[in-house]
Amino acid sequence: MRFFKKILIIFALATIFMPSANAQVAQVDTIVERIIGTLQTTNIDSLSIYFNHRIELSLPDFSGISSSKHSQLLLSDFFKKNQPTSFNVISRSHDSDSFFVIGTMFCESANYRVSFLTKKQHNQQFIYQLSIE
Repeated sequence: MRFFKKILIIFALATIFMPSANAQVAQVDTIVERIIGTLQTTNIDSLSIYFNHRIELSLPDFSGISSSKHSQLLLSDFFKKNQPTSFNVISRSHDSDSFFVIGTMFCESANYRVSFLTKKQHNQQFIYQLSIE
């Protein structure tokens, strides 16, 4: 009986003091919401904080792997021509180190399917892929 009490106490303490998977998902979900917010407001400087140093970028006029600085310039040009009015998330999925979002960005001139992939690196989430089609 004492053995089971010790096991129960150890288990209880471990669950209290260890960060839960739900807390980690909630933290990543907050970052994803920030990324969506920067897409809606076209704040490229804020969005670029989450860029990996190399990004697989797909836009109507560009497709390829580019540096974070070049991606900033391309996205600035895109948003000058396309002002978003809203963003609707269609799907979200995640695993332990990455998060994938698909949504629709409604602009004044057209609607675009947007998807992005973030991956964890050095305990931070960075955008590795961004597609606006």
